[in-house]
Amino acid sequence: MYCNTVQDVQFYTKYRNLGIIDTITRVSSLYDYLDAKKLDDESVFQQARKYEKYYGCTYNHLAVSDRHLGRGYALGGFAHPRSRYSESSSYVQVVNAYNEVFKFWEAEFLKWAPDLFVGGGKIIATISRAHKVPYRFMAGSRYRNLFFWAEDEYFSVDKLSQVFSKDVEVNMAEIERPYYAHMTNRKRFLKSAGFLGLSHSIFYTIMRRAYWRLKGYEKGRGYYLFDELALFVRRWLDGKKMSGRNVKRLDDLKKTKFVYYPLHTEPETALQTLSPEYFYQLSCIAALSRDLPAGVLLVVKETLAATGRRPRDFYEQIREFKNVEFLNIEELGLEVVRNAAAVATITGTGGFEAAVMGKPVISFGRHNLYNILEHVRVITDEAELKNELASVLSNNFNKEKAKLDGARYLAAVKAISFDMGEFSTINGKNFTPNNIQEAYKGLLDGL
Repeated sequence: MYCNTVQDVQFYTKYRNLGIIDTITRVSSLYDYLDAKKLDDESVFQQARKYEKYYGCTYNHLAVSDRHLGRGYALGGFAHPRSRYSESSSYVQVVNAYNEVFKFWEAEFLKWAPDLFVGGGKIIATISRAHKVPYRFMAGSRYRNLFFWAEDEYFSVDKLSQVFSKDVEVNMAEIERPYYAHMTNRKRFLKSAGFLGLSHSIFYTIMRRAYWRLKGYEKGRGYYLFDELALFVRRWLDGKKMSGRNVKRLDDLKKTKFVYYPLHTEPETALQTLSPEYFYQLSCIAALSRDLPAGVLLVVKETLAATGRRPRDFYEQIREFKNVEFLNIEELGLEVVRNAAAVATITGTGGFEAAVMGKPVISFGRHNLYNILEHVRVITDEAELKNELASVLSNNFNKEKAKLDGARYLAAVKAISFDMGEFSTINGKNFTPNNIQEAYKGLLDGL
């Protein structure tokens, strides 16, 4: 068992005493080494190049998904709170930290020769892949409260394409409502959207940080408190901006042909980890606006979790495109997908919902599971974008085949998934023994 903090180790000790866990180790964290002094730059970089060659990716590629050390890659989330980790570390200190983390995990793999690694982030997945050790991560299926065991940091699962390729009869797919985790998060964010919610968030954060400091918790030394509080204020202001009179309601677009682009939260695993090759949202919107045929609008909707994180003038820049309209943030994305002519996304759930419904999807993310569908057009070269948009928006698009393929795809997703009842990833609670058994069975079946 590996844990991030001393407090986590203390929490899980009771399970070790019960005989469920053999050993508990606090991992060697990147952030443990950021204050290293008197480093020999050339030897640090030389060691880094050896690891980069062996693992097949650069340290900067790994840093894209790190909220602290890779915050520069969150181009659409520049106002995300800063931390002492992001502000006080130099380039050579960051590279040295990755060296030390790889050294730690190399020793652990040599010591234990693991047969399976469950959980952990991009670094663990990268190391497991290089050592040919199976890696599994419990990922949301984006339908109801189903989950599946992903096989890498991109949430890949080989069994999905195998099940989808089988020629079986299915009922036409229908997504009745947004998936459980989305509705849970939506309810929480909307509750905190008003002035009372803002006041409560500020008060609660100050009290929580004071408690962490008093107890000496490691997580109390991360983000700057003022930056966190400022985020709440910006979130409140952006929420008002994205739900006011200057944004459209879905009813306003009933007679309009439009392509829907749901914005992604930044920094976030769902963007920077799942699509390290392409995470440029403003550029994406500009390209879509440029290549849309006359008379077709691009409709952009902000996501609740991203408010307060956007760079200054981010929304204003998007408003400059004459064929782009903002949609009220409170509209359900699922209903927007139903009314759209097509959906464009990098890694978003909107792409999944559209793919299942048989709506054409323009996918800029190369690892989306739904990319296996014919009506999902994966863009790896923007020179292809104009023709792909024209194709999916034309009268020649085969809607019936797309709907059937979407239904088959949803059936395949259900087949590889297990139900977690009312479990919530927000607090890790509300699961039953039966949920655990189903998850366990799903893990074994996929190995």
